[in-house]
Amino acid sequence: MSKDEWFGEPHTLIVRSVTEPLGKFDAGDMDYDLEHPPSCKQETVGEGEHSYTEYTCDVAFDERECGLAYSLRYSGTPITEPGTYRIQKWDRKIPVWDSISGYEYDGGVGVMEPEAAS
Repeated sequence: MSKDEWFGEPHTLIVRSVTEPLGKFDAGDMDYDLEHPPSCKQETVGEGEHSYTEYTCDVAFDERECGLAYSLRYSGTPITEPGTYRIQKWDRKIPVWDSISGYEYDGGVGVMEPEAAS
């Protein structure tokens, strides 16, 4: 990992079923539960009887904005089988010559490599 690449906290993704993509521009779908670590914060959204609590972490952001199936496929780690997976958010700062700031940012959620057995 370099100073231009960083990773979020691990989360546990429990996938019950997977629907394969229907074409080149489809990410498929998953029926799943997402377990957040205790450090993930939550906030109340909405008002009165229409309010609900949602997670505000980086994995929850990708889940809301583009869906975990898409983000995992974009990251090169699509889930094709039910099971339990450890996932985490990744982000990368990429230098570009034609940007005002000189950088672009990329990111997604990916399946973590299994820990080596000792």
